[in-house]
Amino acid sequence: MAATPPRPPRRPVVGSRNPTARPRRVAGLRDDAAPAPDEVSPAPDEASPVKAPSVEAPPTADEASPVEAPPAPDEASPVEPAASRGSGTLGSLRTTVVLVVVLVLLAAVAAGESWYLWLRPDPTVSASRPVVTGQLAYQAAVEAASSDTEEILSTSYQNYDDQVTQATSKMTDSFAKEYRQTVGDIRDKFVADKTVLTVKVAAAGVVRASSSQVQALLFLNQYVQKKGEKTTATPYRALVTVVHTEHGWLVSDLETQ
Repeated sequence: MAATPPRPPRRPVVGSRNPTARPRRVAGLRDDAAPAPDEVSPAPDEASPVKAPSVEAPPTADEASPVEAPPAPDEASPVEPAASRGSGTLGSLRTTVVLVVVLVLLAAVAAGESWYLWLRPDPTVSASRPVVTGQLAYQAAVEAASSDTEEILSTSYQNYDDQVTQATSKMTDSFAKEYRQTVGDIRDKFVADKTVLTVKVAAAGVVRASSSQVQALLFLNQYVQKKGEKTTATPYRALVTVVHTEHGWLVSDLETQ
């Protein structure tokens, strides 16, 4: 009987020694989500020691580096943007130009007024132009003529001499001399009759006017009271001339009409 040849050795089946169960598929998890065998991190070597991380102790108060405090608000230097600086300079330049223009205009106005008041020759009063001054100027003169005339013409026997002295203070020297002579002639009769003469201005207007002389037309009411007689009233007019002096407006002439 022929000998049976020996059987070849059996090849081991892969996975027979280390059987590994096939992972189950979990619902909602894709197959590619599982890490590949090569991507699995190898287990740490048991022989290599694991070093603990070194933890440095916090520095002490002496070793800690000083921390500089932020500068105070007043110590910090403000940084002005370039655009802001430029606009501020332009605004200052415009303001300066405006001020210069205003000063030039004011100087021109002042020069014009000075020429009008002091250097301009006074216009001459004429028949065609009897008033050559402003309304405020001649109105003040007419008011002075009215009040002075009432005081000059109003007289009483009780203080006749004092009234004459007070009246002459409202006149020029030349007209005061004429007035004293007139009232001196009638003084004795005036006092003997115990006469009281009162004059009131009913209306007034300007006839001629310049910066130095004004002629006013006054409408007067005269009231005369004598001893044993009734008071009589008489209206009349007076043409009063006043001149401007260092003491104000003074009466230089008075003509009754």
